[in-house]
Amino acid sequence: MQLNRRGALQQRDMDRRVALRQRYDNKIYGARNRLNAACPRIRAQFAATLLVAMAPFTQVLADEFNLAQVVGDALASNPDVAEARNQWLARREEVRFAQGSFLPSVDLNAGIGYEYTDSPTTRAVVGGSNELTRKELGLSVRQMLFDGWGAKNEVDRQRARTDSAAARLLAVGESTAMRGVSAFVDLQRFQELRDIAQESLDTHLRIEDQIRLRSESGVGRRADFDQVRSRVALARVNLVAADVNLRDAKTTFERVVGYLPSQTYATPEDASDALPASLEQALEIAQADNPVLQVAEADIQAAVAQHAAAKQFDYPRFDLELGGNMNDDLDGTEGHVDDLSAMVRMRYNLYRGGSDSARKRTTAHNINESKDVRDRSLRQLTESIRLAWAALEATAAQLPLLERQVESAKATREAYAKQFNIGERTLLDLLNSETEVFQARQSVIDTRAENLLAQYRLLEAMGALIDRLGVAERLAYEPQPEASRFP
Repeated sequence: MQLNRRGALQQRDMDRRVALRQRYDNKIYGARNRLNAACPRIRAQFAATLLVAMAPFTQVLADEFNLAQVVGDALASNPDVAEARNQWLARREEVRFAQGSFLPSVDLNAGIGYEYTDSPTTRAVVGGSNELTRKELGLSVRQMLFDGWGAKNEVDRQRARTDSAAARLLAVGESTAMRGVSAFVDLQRFQELRDIAQESLDTHLRIEDQIRLRSESGVGRRADFDQVRSRVALARVNLVAADVNLRDAKTTFERVVGYLPSQTYATPEDASDALPASLEQALEIAQADNPVLQVAEADIQAAVAQHAAAKQFDYPRFDLELGGNMNDDLDGTEGHVDDLSAMVRMRYNLYRGGSDSARKRTTAHNINESKDVRDRSLRQLTESIRLAWAALEATAAQLPLLERQVESAKATREAYAKQFNIGERTLLDLLNSETEVFQARQSVIDTRAENLLAQYRLLEAMGALIDRLGVAERLAYEPQPEASRFP
């Protein structure tokens, strides 16, 4: 009978997971292409329809409280994500700023004011000094013709920095999504631990009542009553600790997601079907798709472009300069003075105190520094994947054994309770069996949560967590600058 009930519960849980999976599969794979387009070369504007994804959110209702929505809200409201997003948007504008070096510079100047002149010209013309109202109007145009490829290399550097910021946005998004997953899983974990702590206390209180009745009727011993009171006190301590852990989990949830959770939680979806078949495949995917490595690679490209830009002063600079002026009453002489000019001007610095050579050496070291950062990130990524894979394998092997332990401990508890009632077991045996059931259930809950977290950590390391949850649109939202923020 017990096995049939357990089978029915397992079937119901499986049906719920299948329904959730069908609900989100369509969103997951559609979002992958949009987010992947953002990382290696993200220079095009995101579609305006993404604005809908950032509609103001409210407290999630109990029947809608699931993992994908929680992570989406975290991506939309978390300050770390907002900071990375604004950094990426700023870097895109820096590319446009650097591209301005290829276009002409047009300057208009005008002036009017009092001028006193005492010169050989005024003394020859008017016999002394002269006071006039000086008027100037001029227009100049400068077009860079050649600058030692400095402008080109600066544009390349800014594009690489934009790629780095885009990849960093993805990395921060993956990290924030993982923190959201961890907060959600821990919330459910500590809620379940709190529930079984309450059940354990209720069971001990029931045993205490039973022993009290025996003691009052003269059947039981005083030592048994003291023993059960001790276990009741311990059960109360466990419940208090479980309450504290649950409150801490809710506080962490609020910090990551932005609001306090409701009291009902959907079961997090098992993600084992999205994991590779082997550790080697996981490492290969992570090395290709992990956004942290993409940040490091983009930083190397930016450093290379910066080093190339540092060589621009090895060459002369050529500019086309056009100018025209319309002036009146200059230098004490009445009348207009107009001029037009069109010149190709060369500027070539011959000596700058050795600063150009130092600049080139500095940027060369920056390239090596960026490569070292890339190598360190690769080692850290490899370590995290190996640790997550080991945790996944260990918890997957432990979970069925622990579930079997729970079933055996429950059967032992029921048998001990019957034997205690007929005097074949001591109270200590009964209380120990209850403690064993409680500890075994704790182990199952903890191991199941760690198994889920190991799955999602692997997805994060492979750069696939956001795609899996189907929340890429919440990350790619592009807000308009708010002028009211600036004085």
